[in-house]
Amino acid sequence: MLFVIITCVCQMLEAQSDTIPVPKRSYPSVNENDLIETKWKYTYTAHVETNNIVHKADAEYDYYLHLRHDYTFEDYLNGKKSEGPWVLNEDQNEIFYKFRNIRWWRIAELTRRNLAIEFSLGNASYQYHFVAVTSDEAPFIKRANELPDIEVITEGKRRKAIAAIRDLVRVDKNKREARRERRRDRRRQRRENRNERRENRFERRYKPENEQTFIEIAVIGGGFYGGLDPVLKDFTVLRNTGEVVKEFESVNKGLIKTTAQVDREDMERLVKFIISKKFFDYENLYDCVTTDCVKRKGKKPTPIPLRVSVQYGSLRKVVTVGIWGYDGDQKIKYVDYPDDIELIVDGLQKLVQM
Repeated sequence: MLFVIITCVCQMLEAQSDTIPVPKRSYPSVNENDLIETKWKYTYTAHVETNNIVHKADAEYDYYLHLRHDYTFEDYLNGKKSEGPWVLNEDQNEIFYKFRNIRWWRIAELTRRNLAIEFSLGNASYQYHFVAVTSDEAPFIKRANELPDIEVITEGKRRKAIAAIRDLVRVDKNKREARRERRRDRRRQRRENRNERRENRFERRYKPENEQTFIEIAVIGGGFYGGLDPVLKDFTVLRNTGEVVKEFESVNKGLIKTTAQVDREDMERLVKFIISKKFFDYENLYDCVTTDCVKRKGKKPTPIPLRVSVQYGSLRKVVTVGIWGYDGDQKIKYVDYPDDIELIVDGLQKLVQM
């Protein structure tokens, strides 16, 4: 219904004006991390050239969008849900996700609270405006294998919080009271440090010798979305308990879940192999650097990025590959990533088959 309204408005504007077609706008790049695991609620559609609102969300039009961490999206439109892949272009100012008849959207605005994505139709451009919502406000059901939502406190947020606290202290207390508070804090800190040292000595004395280092390895996504049997889910995780779980779901075959139990020795052997390949020194993202690679992202079957996550004690690394593996009969490798990543993925997959 919304697309029909916009089409009608566009035809009216073209009938009233013989102006030169409006060129496609270019917006600055955005940080991909600001889109991952965000949920949005549609509010209105605006005609860019006149800044007129052509459609507003009401009780009869309810649309939500969720951009998952595995580069798939889910949306909710008036009680109906759908899924598909999403990805940014090379300049990171356009997003690919299919809604109605639109595939590529220009990102006109992205903040913590607002998102505006733009497309052109004829001589006119339109922007969908969204507001951020929480998981409780959105109509999406969290997957069983997903971790709880965590708000990451960035360095900028930390500095703003410290500045706000200092302002409150200056307003609420005079200099004498502030000095007294600092002296009390120092005394309290010394007591806490003494207690902490005692606890550390106690733990070193009575800590079990066989306590093991935490291990968790996960592989998410990879491959292409399309073909005769499109893949909806491909997820493998090795938990610290030694349990390996693989979930594979496609349109025709449905959900296939495989579990296995491996020995601690095999887990340690795999982690040592990963460390020997210098995995923790890899880049966080390996993505397109050529025009052909960027064009391939917009073609079918759509590439699904691969994410490899490894945690060993205090060491943790997540590596993302924009296009994983080789494509087509010509075996084209679009993204230049370390070949040892394939060995790491194969090593985890073999544990499921044990």
